[in-house]
Amino acid sequence: MAAQAQTNAWFILAGGEAASLQGGPYATREFVHTSCALVGEAYAALRAAGVPAERIITICQLKDYIEYLRAGSAEAIPSQEVPGFYYKEQLERTCASCNLWLEESGGKADYDCHDVNPATFIHVLTGDGGGGDGGKVVPADAGAVFFGVYSHGDSHHAAGHAGGAGSTREPHSYSTAEWYIHFPYPAPQASDDASDMYAFVATDGQKSHRTRLYATQIRLALHSLASTHNKRPVVGLLNCCRSGGLVEFMRRPSAVQPDLPLSLMFSSGLDTDSLVSGFWSAWFNELRHVALRGGQPAAKSVTLCRLFASAERRYHRENKYEALNHLKEVSYRGRAFGLDGSSRFQHQSHDCRV
Repeated sequence: MAAQAQTNAWFILAGGEAASLQGGPYATREFVHTSCALVGEAYAALRAAGVPAERIITICQLKDYIEYLRAGSAEAIPSQEVPGFYYKEQLERTCASCNLWLEESGGKADYDCHDVNPATFIHVLTGDGGGGDGGKVVPADAGAVFFGVYSHGDSHHAAGHAGGAGSTREPHSYSTAEWYIHFPYPAPQASDDASDMYAFVATDGQKSHRTRLYATQIRLALHSLASTHNKRPVVGLLNCCRSGGLVEFMRRPSAVQPDLPLSLMFSSGLDTDSLVSGFWSAWFNELRHVALRGGQPAAKSVTLCRLFASAERRYHRENKYEALNHLKEVSYRGRAFGLDGSSRFQHQSHDCRV
């Protein structure tokens, strides 16, 4: 990677949850917000790797979730029928996982509460400044961009295809289905319907579609970046169920651009589930491990391809108990594809160094 990319790389960490689980009144929410703690651990790993806090952009319900837990600790959510000490224990666990993030952020994510929505992610990634209240976005002079999204994911048939809108009947293909990532809050409606971020997505018949970040939207955002910054390396980690479907577009012959430095990782196949923490934890733990080796020559020469391979091995070592999932995923899980159709960062990012 060029010197500027090494010294001016920006990182986006996004933690989503389904709107039905974390986007409503306290009484309707799930007790555990998995992605919040995992974003906190990823933040700590990036800081251990030497990434400055000002170049990490977080999109997650950090303040939102902690306020929920504090309300529960104070017995302020009686309808959930959960004893207050359980909320207190969960609050302590969450704060421990997010300790450094809480300390350096003042107790909230860069985009928190209702700003944790699909539009914010797209605005931050493309750097158009339209997310939330005009907070941090990836600047035009960024040398490289990494984004990681941890959430729930799923897919549905596109309208007009077999099964009809709302059907989840398989098999899917990129020409007949839409894959998506859940966010807890809906994207704001654009004033002009034609420019709305869902105007070109096959969402017909889908409830709460504005809380979903679709593969089509990710693809167009990446193409937008490629058209304006075609030499800037972009690396993404998509950790959710069925996340393999989110990168199906990279297998299309028309998408092949061998010179475009884009690499995407995903945590499961297009029709399979991801393990909780799974590849996300393996990737960031391996990154931390490399960083802690400091000035050793081996650490300085680690390529993105080698880092991925190490993280993949760590994933299998730490999840051997999931024998069935391992057998299902061995051909899909964690592969990374470049726009030339190759896997494991071959060609696309062979010179990208950590």
